[in-house]
Amino acid sequence: MNKIIVIYGPTAIGKSNIAIQLAKKINAEIISADSIQIYKGVDIGSAKVSLDEMQGIPHHLINIKNPDEEYSVYEFVKDCKEKINDIIKRGKNIIIVGGTGLYIKALTENYNYAETVKNQELREKLERCQTCELIEILKSYNKQLKHDDLNNRQRLIRYIEIAQSGNTFKKNNFDNRFVIFGLYTDREILYERINKRIDEMACKGLLDEAKFLLNEYNSNSQCLKAIGYKELIPYFNGEKSLNECLEILKQRTRNYAKRQITFFNQFKNLIKIKVNSKQQVIEDIIKNIEDKNG
Repeated sequence: MNKIIVIYGPTAIGKSNIAIQLAKKINAEIISADSIQIYKGVDIGSAKVSLDEMQGIPHHLINIKNPDEEYSVYEFVKDCKEKINDIIKRGKNIIIVGGTGLYIKALTENYNYAETVKNQELREKLERCQTCELIEILKSYNKQLKHDDLNNRQRLIRYIEIAQSGNTFKKNNFDNRFVIFGLYTDREILYERINKRIDEMACKGLLDEAKFLLNEYNSNSQCLKAIGYKELIPYFNGEKSLNECLEILKQRTRNYAKRQITFFNQFKNLIKIKVNSKQQVIEDIIKNIEDKNG
């Protein structure tokens, strides 16, 4: 198999399990494209695949950073390419799976994200800015922003850091080694799965995990700004009930899923697959890859 399979889709659609079952069939290893699962200890809230759930399939770029460390798109692309080369040398196939659309887009379209030296003073100054101020700063650099950028403060700050360093983002052509499969399902089914997943997370110990991480690390840490943890802060502060916070978490997760689906339109050469059953998705992916390999 010459192609590298990429499986993208909204949260709770079943990407991880589909990737594992597919990997068993095609002798593949899995690379995670999830900006939160890279962090150690951030497990329940990120729906991180457990060792048992991996079923012996090697997974890469999971648990590689501490919760108080930062991790950029530049670092992901660099690390992912290193893993791809290593896996190819060992004669295995590759499946990249995750819901962080920017990671996948940067990798498959060969974005050249220049590495910048971190400027802590600048970072702290930008953190104090309102989102509208960050947008205005970027406009002064003639940076073209997409809708998804406007609500992502960390991304806006990163763009400014790169712009002020004198570096630029260079976008090259799509790498034809990659075949991107976008999974989707009926909205009602997806929302039901999201609500159920969050209820299960609460039963598995999400509250304890969030409390530990928020006490142990700065709540401004990159990973603790993710959906799944910040929504519980009002409960810990005695401002809202647990049920209220969980309902807010469900709503924000559903909204996030909508944004992930919207991101479909930004991928080149995307093959959309409606999820009726996991077996059907696996068969569709294999058939498409066989057709492309001729």
